[in-house]
Amino acid sequence: MFTLKTLAAQALGTTHNRIFGLDLLRAVAIFITVYGHAAMLVPPAYRSWHNLPASAIDGVNIFFVLSGYLIGGILLKALLDPRQPFSLRHFWMRRWLRTLPAYLVVLTSLVLLAALRHQLPAGVYRYFIFSQNLSTPHPTFFPEGWSLAVEEWFYLLFPTTVLVLLGLFRNRRVALAGTIGLFLVLPLVFRFYQYQQGQGLAAALWDGYYRRVVAARLDAIALGVLACYLQHYHAGAWRALRRPGLGLAVGLLLVTFLYPKLGAHVLFYNVWCRSLLEGLVVLVVLPYFSQLRYARYSPAMRGLTLLSLVSYSMYLLNKSVLIKLVLLPLERTVLTPYLGAGGWLVAYVLYWGLLVSGALLLYTYVEQPFMRLRDVFEKPRPKPVVAAALAVAGH
Repeated sequence: MFTLKTLAAQALGTTHNRIFGLDLLRAVAIFITVYGHAAMLVPPAYRSWHNLPASAIDGVNIFFVLSGYLIGGILLKALLDPRQPFSLRHFWMRRWLRTLPAYLVVLTSLVLLAALRHQLPAGVYRYFIFSQNLSTPHPTFFPEGWSLAVEEWFYLLFPTTVLVLLGLFRNRRVALAGTIGLFLVLPLVFRFYQYQQGQGLAAALWDGYYRRVVAARLDAIALGVLACYLQHYHAGAWRALRRPGLGLAVGLLLVTFLYPKLGAHVLFYNVWCRSLLEGLVVLVVLPYFSQLRYARYSPAMRGLTLLSLVSYSMYLLNKSVLIKLVLLPLERTVLTPYLGAGGWLVAYVLYWGLLVSGALLLYTYVEQPFMRLRDVFEKPRPKPVVAAALAVAGH
């Protein structure tokens, strides 16, 4: 029987091909995200202090830019490969095998449980086609699904647009640059339309109408593709930004941390500036962190890498499953009645232990098998003559 320590060692495997800097950013992103959600377990009097360390940047914005950076690398490699045309089917198969299995396992489990409790929300089928928040606020059921919808629609629309522009202009660089431009501008147009219509202009509503709507957030992932474009086509400027980018990021973080606390024009800042500035923070540090590699890992570095590996599973499990289904009911019915005011602290400690162990199990038994399946689909088939020769040779 596998222990969690064994599974962690198996998940880490070898680290020689990994970019530690990107793993570090991903580990920071998931910590900020799940740490923020953990405030639901903290008494109201302590919540503002609890969230203070992570209030400068949204962890999901870090994930979006990193995802775009990854997608940009895949697209550039495919577009610049003279040996074969870019295959949408191949691209989508790789992304779906990476993102859909764990999502569907968690979503289906939540749907079945809701059905057993006679609490199944209307329109739950939309979660299976990622249409629950295309242009309207995300429903309350499975709130983690909003960011997955943004990602999946980006995977569908961005490479398709690249191919359309490639057919029009016959220039790969122009097609990629034009698509990046469109995906940076069109979400601004949508936000302007929402703003003009008076949608989500109350302080309590902007998050639902602007932050968690697909049409308003595709630009965040496009910033990551832009980073990859700059790295490839403007390599000198990219390298020159390596150190200065860290200082620029610190300045931007000060703005993102202080501006919302000043009071005036916070809604305007949240709608128009917040996600852009937070995305730029990640973009300007990528020249440094994308080159941060180490031949040997310390135990702390291996721990951060493990957090990066299981970050997707942690995100899927943390709020809807662990907090809402397990820990809040446990705190209310068992911990607080028996332990009094300290019950929340026990729930809080349990949250971190269950989250990491549960994510490791989901990663090991769902994510990894499907990621390996991607490699099976990509194995080149030997030519008949070569195959016959190998058979004769007894190989």
